[in-house]
Amino acid sequence: MLGRGDRKIKVFIATSKKFYPEAKTLISRINSPNITVYHPYFDFDPKKVDNDLQMKIHVTLQHFLEIDQSDLLYALLPGGYIGYSVIIEITYAYAKGKLIWVSEPPCEYAVHAMVNEVCSPEDFVARIQEM
Repeated sequence: MLGRGDRKIKVFIATSKKFYPEAKTLISRINSPNITVYHPYFDFDPKKVDNDLQMKIHVTLQHFLEIDQSDLLYALLPGGYIGYSVIIEITYAYAKGKLIWVSEPPCEYAVHAMVNEVCSPEDFVARIQEM
């Protein structure tokens, strides 16, 4: 269960690189000192990461460490689009017992089994700031 108490709430934001602008906007709206947000590495060149096996492995494993520290994974899935990396991150979070919220139902039906809640970005921002 999430709750303020004496600790910060930690959230991992997952999304496809095609939605990085929307993710940046979402993250900028979470402006609470009580929330730590882990998110895609916006400063990395996505094409370079996708074409460099060692870099892709590094990024994936680093995200796993961030998911381990998180209370909740929120997947930004405009139109239900979900890429391979986000599927991997959700599956990892599920296996670790994390809460998983998504912005829209994922197009990949198998992912539905791992989702705790569908929550629009607007509702997500409001709810996470109230926790």
